[in-house]
Amino acid sequence: MMDSILSKVILFLASILSIGLGASYIKIGVDNLTFDFKTGEIYPIYYFLNIQNIGPEKERFEISSDSAWVSGSREGTDYTFVELPSQAYVNFVLTIRPERLPDGVNEAKINLRVLDIDSLVSQEVILDETEVSIVLNKNIIPIESSQPVLSPAMTPAPTSIQTLSPTQTPVLTPQPTETSQTPSTDLNPILKQIQSLIDSIRMFLKNFF
Repeated sequence: MMDSILSKVILFLASILSIGLGASYIKIGVDNLTFDFKTGEIYPIYYFLNIQNIGPEKERFEISSDSAWVSGSREGTDYTFVELPSQAYVNFVLTIRPERLPDGVNEAKINLRVLDIDSLVSQEVILDETEVSIVLNKNIIPIESSQPVLSPAMTPAPTSIQTLSPTQTPVLTPQPTETSQTPSTDLNPILKQIQSLIDSIRMFLKNFF
């Protein structure tokens, strides 16, 4: 009787000590998952949650859920637990039933815990535990961006550039040009002077001879 009580006390203290020292057995890739679902899409949704035992001994890993629309079990079975050796891996398959949910944001939690195998005969000693948060957005319309978007009417039109088509030939129109006019020289005064000079010479010669 005393041995039984003593063993329970020892296991209880070991559990408290392991938790107090921050002993870790569970290693998972993610601790929160988000899914988007619209009515008409395929369901249920399956997700493989990979777990590793990073503790020093083989221990019992269990999975449970706080909501009816999501459940977890060991891959290939309906069992919600597995005895996992140190450094070994296992997949727990999450089954998510969005058809049972109302439209909007729905949240649930997956609980993982590690139990000491040696203590299962008498009592449960929890060596490690953690939670995985699940969010399912059902039939949620994305919020449009507040950034202004240019509509076709707001888009500046390209500048119009006139070009000649291949069949068009440019026509050169002769432009009137100003004819340079050389001012004519009036020779009449000079001719008159020469004629007068000739007449004077003639008169002189006539009188002389």
